[in-house]
Amino acid sequence: MVIGLTGGIGCGKSTAAACFAEYGFGVVDADQLARQVLEAPETVARLKVRWGEDCVDAAGRPDRRWIAGKVFGSAEERDFLEGLTHPGVARLRLEATADVSRDYVVEIPLLFEKNLTAGFACVVVVACSEETRRERLRRKGLTDHEISDRINSQLSLAEKVKRADVVLWNDGDPAFLRAQVAATVGRMRGLKNASTFG
Repeated sequence: MVIGLTGGIGCGKSTAAACFAEYGFGVVDADQLARQVLEAPETVARLKVRWGEDCVDAAGRPDRRWIAGKVFGSAEERDFLEGLTHPGVARLRLEATADVSRDYVVEIPLLFEKNLTAGFACVVVVACSEETRRERLRRKGLTDHEISDRINSQLSLAEKVKRADVVLWNDGDPAFLRAQVAATVGRMRGLKNASTFG
């Protein structure tokens, strides 16, 4: 069983993924896969052709903060970066979930935006209040302008909730989030067992 996990930036997708891990799920983080693809020498070379040396740090690695500032303000530059990285991320995701004896949760921030829902047993959306998500992002060092840019670059949280099979509410109580994940896992595994034996 492979579950797709998404939600708005700052809603706590990684926290929810960690809860799934407690129930034996393998966790695949599309952002980490994207970092692998981004740092590949062939990708770095194409970034430098497009943006020059400013897009890499002193060690020659992609400067993620600089790149974020570039792409979140421009749909054209964002499309370039995603076109460069998404095929590699998709390949790595399939490799990471190849063991059919395991259950997985795959965290994909742009799951709906990039039409990546196919192949998942269900899609889980993590949601919280606007105030909570902005406060979490401020604690990570983002400015209000950067936060707004990132929020506005994604599908609205309300639309993600509407499209979800399951919604997990994460406004700050870890025990409540864990209980929701436990209920989701129990329901999904019950359905899987019924399908297998029924």
